[in-house]
Amino acid sequence: MGIKEGDLVMPIAAADGGVVGYRVVSPGSKDDIVIPVAATDGAVGLRMTSMAAEGDLGLPGVAAGQVAVALKTPLDWLFTDSGFIAGGQDGEYREYNDPSEVEESPWSVLSGGRKLRLDWEDDDNCAGYNPYTQTATAKWEVSVGRDTTLRVNWAGMAEVQDTNFEVMDVRVDGDVVGSAHAPGGGQGCSSMAPVVSDPYPPVEVLLKADENPHTIYIYACTNDQLYHFGAWYEWWFEFEEA
Repeated sequence: MGIKEGDLVMPIAAADGGVVGYRVVSPGSKDDIVIPVAATDGAVGLRMTSMAAEGDLGLPGVAAGQVAVALKTPLDWLFTDSGFIAGGQDGEYREYNDPSEVEESPWSVLSGGRKLRLDWEDDDNCAGYNPYTQTATAKWEVSVGRDTTLRVNWAGMAEVQDTNFEVMDVRVDGDVVGSAHAPGGGQGCSSMAPVVSDPYPPVEVLLKADENPHTIYIYACTNDQLYHFGAWYEWWFEFEEA
């Protein structure tokens, strides 16, 4: 059936503001609905069903009843943090799956797990707050039902004193596919500025269909306790059939 000229595509919003599906309204016909499809192994995907012809699929190149891209659920993220103090942990290491269940986690999960945010705690010398070096990681093991293109984008704000601080890298199956660091500039406590990236995002990685999961891993570290206040990173992930 598919989406035709003149159809109205309306997002279906989740409670956290993310999109869980799309309703396609075809003038003069019944609604088509793109709905999340869950598998017994925890995989999810998008399938288009038609109220006029059950089993129709509005995704090109995908047969009726198939899942376009199979992805594991957002709760498969594994987070760590160390060097943070806002939750009363005095810099101790923590490991968890759901930041909302951890007191003052620096991590936020958005858009159903397809977007992450990391907020550094303010520093020791400019803000007089955190005396520790802060480190945070996030890991997601994701299985794909067919060859899939992963698109990774990111942004951040970091110190304008020195460059080798508020660093991060994104790794896929152990390979670094993108990194970033503070812009530096010897400007002390004056402000934050956009991070410098290598390469400039977004980057694309081919995930081959395999029985073994692919590992997406984020590593980030302030590298010291100085010159960062109001600093942060965000990453977002998109998946398309290759």
